[in-house]
Amino acid sequence: MISYEYFSPKTLDELLDLLESADEHTHIIAGGTDIVLDIRSGRVKPTKVININKIKELKYVKEEEGYIKIGSMMTFTELERNQIINDNAKILAKACSEVGSTQIRNLGTVGGNIVNASAAADSVAALTGLDAQVVLTSKKGQRTMRLVDFYDNGKTKIRKDEVLTEIFFEKPSENTATCFTKLGRRKALAIVVLSFGALIEKDELNRCTKAQFVLGAVAKHPMRIPTIEEKIIGKELNRENLYGLLDDMSTLIYNTILEGSPNRLRSANYKSKSIVGIAKTTFDSILSDLNIE
Repeated sequence: MISYEYFSPKTLDELLDLLESADEHTHIIAGGTDIVLDIRSGRVKPTKVININKIKELKYVKEEEGYIKIGSMMTFTELERNQIINDNAKILAKACSEVGSTQIRNLGTVGGNIVNASAAADSVAALTGLDAQVVLTSKKGQRTMRLVDFYDNGKTKIRKDEVLTEIFFEKPSENTATCFTKLGRRKALAIVVLSFGALIEKDELNRCTKAQFVLGAVAKHPMRIPTIEEKIIGKELNRENLYGLLDDMSTLIYNTILEGSPNRLRSANYKSKSIVGIAKTTFDSILSDLNIE
């Protein structure tokens, strides 16, 4: 029988008091879609479990001083349906709609998805494409870091006395479009095999002024690909120029997978070819949203 202390704080202050004495066997539950399974299977053996789903102050989406700010307890369903997210970050709304089943989307939270550190986390891939930052809060104060810096070799940089309270990113301009496309193994739960997200901004001459691309399920965490981004910045936005990035993208995926594990030749071959289709879908959507033929 699994035995542990259980806490259910109703405010952030209560939670931070509990986390002051947290150790490696203290675990936070948000939606519980991952950790509950780990506890039941014995992969995780907690002495303390802190359920934070009653902390309403961590559930919000707002625009503030040129940024979109998201409370860490927002569920995937709530983000998928949120008007601010749909108006400004289609990439995130689409990614949240692709997460697991309806039940998982209703329970799972964006904060939990980030802290769980999965290589295939859809919302993390989208937020990486938005160059999002995370806010980590403890009794000692707050730390802010870019999401791409939050991960290190399969783990996160969050401390045991901290909780992820907010995610924020710069509000995209009116001349910006975003999209997320995912290749999954099966329709029911759509476990991700490969995903691609993009943010592209144009000027009045339809030249690319900003490009942020992200690949999911290639490395240990969703990864930005600046060497590919740089190739389109300053160029005219059209299908020819965007499709021209695909060969380099395919090569990058192939090499990244094999560098991580030389035994994954089959996966490297499959994913390096699959990127062609999902990137074209992503680019076509973005060109349409930018009103470029």
